[in-house]
Amino acid sequence: MDFSKYFSCLPSIETERLLLRQITSSKSDGRDSLEFINDYSVYRYWGLFDENRKEDYTNQRPKKQIFLDYHYKETIKEYEAGNELAWVMESKENQKVIGEFVLYDFQLDMQADIGYRLNKDYWGSGYATEAGRAVIDFAFNSLRLERLQIRCFADNIASVKVAQKLGFSQEGLIRKGVILNVMTDYYIFGLLKKEFEHNPVR
Repeated sequence: MDFSKYFSCLPSIETERLLLRQITSSKSDGRDSLEFINDYSVYRYWGLFDENRKEDYTNQRPKKQIFLDYHYKETIKEYEAGNELAWVMESKENQKVIGEFVLYDFQLDMQADIGYRLNKDYWGSGYATEAGRAVIDFAFNSLRLERLQIRCFADNIASVKVAQKLGFSQEGLIRKGVILNVMTDYYIFGLLKKEFEHNPVR
């Protein structure tokens, strides 16, 4: 499968309450994104910070504008390199960016991982599930992948619930495995295209 057209122009995806689109360098995208990418209750499960190393992450963080520029540039860099497809989740109600959804770690053009993070003010309202359904449909029907998987921290109950609501099956528990910069216990959830076709998530 040739993904090149998707890495030259990321398609926007619309759901009932959300617009999934590419991040921009605008002040509003940066301001809104900062609310969740700089929030410990969110980034602690992103694999970037190991709390067991007893480091003061707050003091290590760069100034806000530098942090936002870095986040934008790294997102675009990974996209242009063909490593990941990343959408911000914009609320149609108030045009606010409330989270991110990412397809990454493509393998043999048949498998990819899904990652997501959401502003905690919007937890429990079904936004992650709503966006996830749209991304899954895109992955299987447009990219024609055969398998999707989610790796989430074993103690990230909210993420586990999202995976289950999206129809993923828990396939295993990795003990003291590595997610980016963190060694932790994590679950692997999987969803096959044929399972999605037989029982599409609504």
